[in-house]
Order: sequence, then C-alpha cells, then structure tokens
Amino acid sequence: MISLLLLLLQTSSAVQYKAEVKVSAENYAGTNDDIFLTIHGTHGSTTPYLCDTPWYNNFRRGHEDQFQFFRYEDVGEILCVTLTTSGTDYLLVHHVAVAKEVYDTADNYHYMFNKERVKLTNRDYGQPSLKICEDDCYRYLPIDSNWILEDMDYNTDRGISHPKSTVEVGKLIVDAINSSTAQSSSIELTTTISNKMSYTHQQGETVSNTVTFSANIPKVVSGSIQISKSRSDSNSFTKVNVVTESVAFSFPCRAGAGTKVKCLAYQEKYQLEVPYSQTWKHKTQNCRYHVEGVANIDSDSNITLEVDEVE
Repeated sequence: MISLLLLLLQTSSAVQYKAEVKVSAENYAGTNDDIFLTIHGTHGSTTPYLCDTPWYNNFRRGHEDQFQFFRYEDVGEILCVTLTTSGTDYLLVHHVAVAKEVYDTADNYHYMFNKERVKLTNRDYGQPSLKICEDDCYRYLPIDSNWILEDMDYNTDRGISHPKSTVEVGKLIVDAINSSTAQSSSIELTTTISNKMSYTHQQGETVSNTVTFSANIPKVVSGSIQISKSRSDSNSFTKVNVVTESVAFSFPCRAGAGTKVKCLAYQEKYQLEVPYSQTWKHKTQNCRYHVEGVANIDSDSNITLEVDEVE
C-alpha cells in the first residue's frame, strides 16, 4: 500500500510523454536492436527512454510503434528528438511524432521527419545517433554566439502591476483645538525612490537595450533601465538593474479651527510585470527564432498622503 502511494505521488509530479515512431516501408528498414529516445525542448531534454513494448517486435518495416512514458523533466515547448542505438542493424525512420501532458493538459503532436533519410546504426553508411526537429532551424538551438539579436520589443501596454507593501515615511500632528483660527504645517520629506528590473532568460545571451517603462500606477519619476550586453557562460541568466533618484516632497497639513488632525505620508511599493519578445537571427543559416518572456520590475516611486481628524 505504501509503495503504491509513493508511486502515485511520483507520477503526479511527472510529465507524461507520448511518442509515435514510423519506420520506412523499404526493404531492411527495420531493426531488432535497442532504440533510445530523447526529447528536446525550450527548457532542456529528457533522460533517454528505451523504446520497447514487452512481448512485441517493435520497429518492423513499414510499421508505426507507439510508446507512452513518464519523465520528471518538463522540456517546455517540444523542438527535436534524438534516436540512438548501440546495435549494428539498420533502422530507417520515416518520422517521429511526440506529445506531452502536464497536469491533465494535453499537447498536440509535434511531427519530425527524417528528411535526409539517415540510417541509424553502428556500422558503416549510417550513424549511431539521429537528431531530427520539427523545424530544421531548431537543431541550432540553444541560442549562443552564432545568433544575433535582430529585434526586441517590450509590451508596456500589457504590463500588470501588483501592490506589494506600503511603508510609513512621514508623520505630523497639527493641533488647533484651542485655536479660533486654522493652523497648518507641512511634512518635509526627502527620500530615494527606485525602479528595479529583474530580467530572466532561459537560453542564450544577455542583450543590449534601453527602455523607459510607463506603468499603470501613479509614479513620481520614470527612469531608463539599462540592460548591458555580456556573454553568458550558461544557457540561462538573470540580470538585475536598479534606477534610483533622490526627491523632495512638501505635504501641507492643515487643521481647521477647533480641530486636531494627523497627517501620514506613505511610500507604496509595486511589482510590475512587462512582457517582452525577441527575434534572433542565425549568422550563417537562414534561421530565425522567436522568444517571449516577462520582465519583472520592483517600484517604490509612489508617495501618498493620508489625513485623519484626531478626536
């Protein structure tokens, strides 16, 4: 019972993959050797899966075999597959179709064709590993120094702001209870406001771009947020940039005759999510690749005043 519960817990956090492998119909296209399948996507690759159906002869000439298996790796958008063998038979695959299911959400099948008709084998006139992709350009991913950023756009009109916290930055009480005339004073506030941008990308290089964000929240200032270009050793990175500015405020606080008021100044903090898109162009191949993501901005550049009458 315990082992069954552990199995259910493991599979509930795993990704279900489905694969269809179609063997060519020409003579000697099939194999009895072990064939391993690896799935590649925008977030990485799966561990290899042994394509084998118990008590069944897989990979016969002209037949299509179907496999279903679980992996802990969610590869994101499916791009390519790799077939490998350690055997000496020849396997000529016509195409491979792959789909995945995450949390009961099923994906459409992605079809990858063996256009160059490469034979899978460890003997001559073939190769032990075959990588085929839904789009030929995908074989040159992930993005590296062979790609050039052709275009980048921030969709500021689709930005979403999330209130995070409110901090008291000034307080003043004006007492005119025993006065026949109104009394007034002011909160003199000098503070630093900032916009911090956290930029995360799953693969490729950092990029050079300067953008002024206009958020859908009251802002005292708007600043330019610079992302500098530098090579990333890994295929993912996070850049954080902060723009700060010192500002001064004078908030009037007035109490009418016979009243007593309390004035409070608050600095409000927000997080802004701004979608972005990139288009990358390969230096030597006629390939372009489109990337989308979200840049996160932490902002504390909104100052408000609250006035309460004190009894």
